[in-house]
Amino acid sequence: MKSLFKNEAAKDEYDRQYDQTLVLFGMAGESRRIHTSFGETHVLIYGDRDKPPLVLLHGMTMSSTMWYPNMKALCGQRCVYAIDSVGDFGKSKSEHHIKTREEANKWLYEVLYALEIEKTDMAGHSMGGFMAMNFALAYPERISKLLLYAPAGAFTRVSLRFIMKIYPALLFHTDQSIDKAFLWFSGNNQPLHPVFRNQILAGYKTAKPLQRLMPSVISEDEFANFHVPTLLLVGGREVIYSPNKAILAAKSRISHLKSYLIPEASHALTIEQADRVNELSLQFLGET
Repeated sequence: MKSLFKNEAAKDEYDRQYDQTLVLFGMAGESRRIHTSFGETHVLIYGDRDKPPLVLLHGMTMSSTMWYPNMKALCGQRCVYAIDSVGDFGKSKSEHHIKTREEANKWLYEVLYALEIEKTDMAGHSMGGFMAMNFALAYPERISKLLLYAPAGAFTRVSLRFIMKIYPALLFHTDQSIDKAFLWFSGNNQPLHPVFRNQILAGYKTAKPLQRLMPSVISEDEFANFHVPTLLLVGGREVIYSPNKAILAAKSRISHLKSYLIPEASHALTIEQADRVNELSLQFLGET
């Protein structure tokens, strides 16, 4: 296994901070580890197993703990499976780098197979949104509904400004550079929850993501026969691309699309505007 962390002590400290963030969920859950071709994948499971499944894919470097403002609400209608992306910050362990869209789909297919999930709703934020869209295009028969929260790439290019803002945090490992990057993501210059911030700092200061797949714009041709009901939520203050441009591009590609612009939110909309995101998500999931 290739470790993201510089040593075992750093990994242990990150795991400790990860577990502290899980306390914010306010409910008991289960943790599973699944062996795949790309390494050991960690999955959090919350809610009633008799309810339909909902798979969550987190944003880059955020891990599955980013869903702490959303988990309890989503469990009202679904059994939720939050997957730590292999090669990214979290509790998964990487053995081989994910470099292509095809490899990302192979990894996720293996995870769902091990979880015995034949068909599911799937939601993703940022990079997780790109990966969810990518999987749904390859295996539409496996997806009941798709929920995209500020997906990176997919419909429009991620700005160069994003790279310029986030990479200093990964390079310099200082509290100041990391806080600055995450404040930029926030529509209201809103700092991270202190418990979640401790986890983010533990990752950025001692680890380096191993995932090599980057979000890209998916061609319109690939959407020709795509009919999965899809919800797209984008913040009005989105910083990684033009929110209106992303919504227009999505509308031109997806026939069964519901889209909402959340005015006061930026890229971290699932945290900043959790109540609104939860409300729209549950409404969408409840529709027949």
